Amino acid sequence: MKSFGPHHPAPPPPRTGGITPHDGLLADGPAHARDALLRLCIEAAPVGIAMFDREMRCLAASRRFQEDHGVAGEVLVGRSHYEVFPNIPQRWREAHARCLAGASESCDADRYEVPGGPSIWVRWEIRPWHEPGGAIGGIVLFTEDVTQTVVREAELRRWADTFENAAFGITVTDAATNTIAFANKARAAMVGLDVADVCGSNVLDGYPEEERARIAALLAEGDRTGRVIFDTVFLRRDGSSLPVQLDITSVRNTDGSVRYRIATALDITDRQLAERARKESEAEARRYGDLLRTMIDTMAEAVLMIDADGRTLFANTACRAMFGNRDDIGSADWQRVYRRFRPDGTTPYPPDETPIARARRGESFDDLELICRRATGESDLHIVASGRSIRNEAGRHEAAVIVYRDVSELFEKTVAAQRSAELFEKTIASIPDAFLVTDENRNFLHLNPACKTLLGIDGSQSLDAWEQSYAIFQPDGTTEVPHDERPLRRVLRGEPIDATELVLREVATGRDLALSLTARPILDGDGAVRGAVLLYHDLSKSKHIERQLRQGQKMDAIGQLTGGVAHDFNNILTAITCTIEILAKGVADRPHLATIARIIDQAARRGADLTRQLLAFARRQPLDPRPTDINGLMSDTARLLRPTLGEHIELATSLADGLWPAMVDASQLSTAVINLAVNSRDAMPDGGKLTVETANVTLDETYAETNPDARPGDYVMIAVSDTGSGIPKAIRDKVFEPFFTTKDVGRGTGLGLSMVYGFIRQSGGHVKLYSEDGQGTSIKLFLPRIVETEEGDEDAPAIDAMTGGDETILVVEDDDLVRRNVITLLEDLGYTAFAASSGPEALKLLDDGKAFQLLFTDVIMPGGMNGRELAAEVLRRRPDVKVLYTSGYAEDAIVHHGRLDPDVTLLNKPYRKADLARKVREALAGPAAPGAAARKKRRRTTNDPPGE
Repeated sequence: MKSFGPHHPAPPPPRTGGITPHDGLLADGPAHARDALLRLCIEAAPVGIAMFDREMRCLAASRRFQEDHGVAGEVLVGRSHYEVFPNIPQRWREAHARCLAGASESCDADRYEVPGGPSIWVRWEIRPWHEPGGAIGGIVLFTEDVTQTVVREAELRRWADTFENAAFGITVTDAATNTIAFANKARAAMVGLDVADVCGSNVLDGYPEEERARIAALLAEGDRTGRVIFDTVFLRRDGSSLPVQLDITSVRNTDGSVRYRIATALDITDRQLAERARKESEAEARRYGDLLRTMIDTMAEAVLMIDADGRTLFANTACRAMFGNRDDIGSADWQRVYRRFRPDGTTPYPPDETPIARARRGESFDDLELICRRATGESDLHIVASGRSIRNEAGRHEAAVIVYRDVSELFEKTVAAQRSAELFEKTIASIPDAFLVTDENRNFLHLNPACKTLLGIDGSQSLDAWEQSYAIFQPDGTTEVPHDERPLRRVLRGEPIDATELVLREVATGRDLALSLTARPILDGDGAVRGAVLLYHDLSKSKHIERQLRQGQKMDAIGQLTGGVAHDFNNILTAITCTIEILAKGVADRPHLATIARIIDQAARRGADLTRQLLAFARRQPLDPRPTDINGLMSDTARLLRPTLGEHIELATSLADGLWPAMVDASQLSTAVINLAVNSRDAMPDGGKLTVETANVTLDETYAETNPDARPGDYVMIAVSDTGSGIPKAIRDKVFEPFFTTKDVGRGTGLGLSMVYGFIRQSGGHVKLYSEDGQGTSIKLFLPRIVETEEGDEDAPAIDAMTGGDETILVVEDDDLVRRNVITLLEDLGYTAFAASSGPEALKLLDDGKAFQLLFTDVIMPGGMNGRELAAEVLRRRPDVKVLYTSGYAEDAIVHHGRLDPDVTLLNKPYRKADLARKVREALAGPAAPGAAARKKRRRTTNDPPGE
């Protein structure tokens, strides 16, 4: 058994195999002195000691014992060992029982899990102790933490195993005696001996006699420098020798003397054989190279070898005859001797595509044609060049070989036919139409790539099998073409076909393919049909574009018609709304007539709403963004939606408290939400739930990175969600595209979502689509939050809706009815007014000296001058004049990007007296010309660029 502690042997076993309290020190002195000394010895012991009674209650335990077992600071005396360590291994419990029966046991290394700590290795010994009467009173447990020792020994064993099983030879030699103290199996095998035969031998005995003096000198050199590496040979048992490379390291004592040498030996037999083979190969290569050089030098083709920098390494006789007898063929100076052209003789050859340039880059190429034109004016040299890169073992380009063939004579005879054939082949391969050629037996002779992409023909199936996979119909898609009238059968009968439309329907999938076919029979010299050429043109895209164009033209025509009708209707409504108030005032004391007046007023209001909707549909109404209470607008819109959705749709709203305001055209936003709601309704034919929701949201940089059309900032979010069928994943990216719709023909234009998207983007916002197939769809509209910024000293004063004045106003209006009513209203408000029916007429009044403070002009007028052009001319002559526009059909004259120009004050038709009074005062209080506007408070959105 090993002793405990680094310097303390285990206590000697007692006579009875245990320890008694009266042995040795315990028998001397008074009891208290003995106990104190015993405790001192236990505390100072370098190992853990614990004493237990027969019930395994602790009588004493050293501090080292407590520390090693993870119970430092705990009271152990009087407590059961198994209570303190409830997880003690069963094998230890059994050992305790055996020792309590009189046995002594020990273990050099046993793993112990410290409570709440790491796993350690311990060495332990258990002995019984005896009472004065000789009976066993309990046991004494000695323990020592040997974790570091176990780990170190394991590491040493691994290194020993590594050395012992190494594939190369290893020896350790006593430097004083040159005796080999250790040798592994590989080292012994090198000389054909056992390890025991090598160990103990003199290191010099393992070398040939003639080599020993050199070895001794090299060993001395290694002792002096610390390490030496050299090649030598081992002497084997059978007398043969083994070439090896030795690496010897000298290990020194503390006084600097060499204690021993560690040597590694590598068998270099294969390396020497390879070196010998290399030398023989090099000699053979030189002989082969000389022969090859001679063969190349006699070739008719010009052969040039250059390095990676373009320097000439070799040029055969033909090369020097072709390019001149000089040593710098391939250099920059040599290349300046010639001008290089494409085979057509006129297109300059790009310098970086010449054979020399491509060879220097390490490219391999074949049949590179070019024409070299000498600066001296000699005849052109038409050559064909092929090149190969020469690379080293690492794959790096080191040199190149270029072979030139002079084809000047052949070129003249073949170039025309070759160009024609290549051009034809490339043309046929590049056209998107399917081009195929068959013989008279219906075998494919030629197919261009489009045959595969368009018709599914790749030559792997017969023509008959392909024809059976399709049914052929007339352009109407319903009338099937008779079997004998199929195009190929007609052509093989000798009939030409010109741009005949037909529909191919794939039998397996039912997919239709609209095509135009042009075909010709191939006739031999006797006029017999030997085959056919067919050209199929895909009409699918053109027909789709044609349908889209017709739809777009239809929508544009409807928009133009709608806008024109709305314009004329607005003039009529303006006359009505301008006079109805006067009429209502006049009959206020006559109830019956007053009721009729109110009915007329209500009808006029409904007519005005209708024209606004028509103009919104025609997209002729400019956006009028204003600070908007989104929650209020959504509540009003929800009321409008209830009768539209029907009883089978449940409508719910979830409007956030404290919602930020947004700068938006309220009517357009309401229309957009209605559009989305109608789409949701159509997605829930069997009923469902539609929710309109608002919230304040902040989009961060991370969101903006994944949604390029969004900008970071604060937004007001409006979400329209449904529990409908959802949008299939395959088409979610297309739903905002113009004309895209999944509805049946006649039920949707495909413009609804694109108009919503365009409006929100035009308003500086962002649209996000969320949808799950079969679960529902949610479209979220994000509008920038607006923040007030002070740009002036105070707000503009409020204008009373019916405030008049005494200024003079020039009214320019082409509609006589509207013009007369406006004059009447202005005079009723106290103004002096006179009128003109066109721009030229108004300018004539200006030339006649008519003075006025306000120009009130229609935007769209006959006479070759619109309202904007008139205003510009008036302001040029009288910069102090104010301008007020009116229109029921806004155009690009005052609207750009869907919004009014910043210097424009507009009164939309139809209008009432109060509207007219307010706008006139607003225009008279405004700037005289563009750019002269007074500073005032404006509202900006949170994503406005800085400085705007």
